[in-house]
Amino acid sequence: MQRNPGGDEPWIEHQPGAGVFRSRQFSLVSGIRLVQSDYQPLKALAESSQPAGNTPQLVLTFGLLGSSRFRADSGYEVLFQAGHLTVTSFQHSSGERLYRAGERVQQLRLVLNAESVQRYLGEDAAENLLHQPQLKRHLFSLFGHATTAQLNEVQPDPLLREIQALNLLALHRHQLQPAAAQAKKLHPQDIDRLEQAHNWMQRHLAEPVTLATLALAAGLSEYQLKKGFQQHFGCTPGEKLLALRMQKAHRLLEEGYQVAQAAWQVGYQHPRNFSVAFQRYFGRPASQLRSA
Repeated sequence: MQRNPGGDEPWIEHQPGAGVFRSRQFSLVSGIRLVQSDYQPLKALAESSQPAGNTPQLVLTFGLLGSSRFRADSGYEVLFQAGHLTVTSFQHSSGERLYRAGERVQQLRLVLNAESVQRYLGEDAAENLLHQPQLKRHLFSLFGHATTAQLNEVQPDPLLREIQALNLLALHRHQLQPAAAQAKKLHPQDIDRLEQAHNWMQRHLAEPVTLATLALAAGLSEYQLKKGFQQHFGCTPGEKLLALRMQKAHRLLEEGYQVAQAAWQVGYQHPRNFSVAFQRYFGRPASQLRSA
């Protein structure tokens, strides 16, 4: 155990000698937990994760450095990346946190229980964000300079630390509340069709996908599909398709596929176009991951 000079909570080190594995957390008066982690494994790491309880939680993960993934036992995956805010919810979600060999990953997480979600985001948002027990990603977006300024260093003073956490929540509250208000207007049958469209995307990543084809597969008009994706997934169909393709390509490259092979399996006929898209999405070249 190593104490950090910048705060009053100790950094807990895991598996000393196998790389950097440090984490610490603060329980705040507001009912929020603030969790810091700093990992740099010498070898690829799959860290088992089991929820401590069985209560709904909303987690805002701010990526400070590097990228990692969480793979639930169900197979559902969530990406965490530097410069991005990832918002997830779950009641119980066992799985693995996945880290690449040699890559340093630093993250700051705000963990809200159901009561704090209701207090700070409202009852409608709480109902929408916490309505299902399984792991779900609600948001994956770049954050700006105002957020970066709040992430520079966790405040050592308890009062300032409380203010820091609430400031981070306030900066991104608007991204969670509008979706909650709109999602209530979706009919359950429309939600089923949107999930059907999502599943169809996953099965046809290697094929050309048009909005018209996707709408036909889901039994919705193109307008309903675009509006429904914004309400239910918080993104456009094109953004969701890109995310699915990039996440699958990432897994293929980790498994040893050549860049061109991974490109073709996720619908890119020209590896160069794929490499440009991969670099833009992950912030690192596909060839670098392939050689890691």
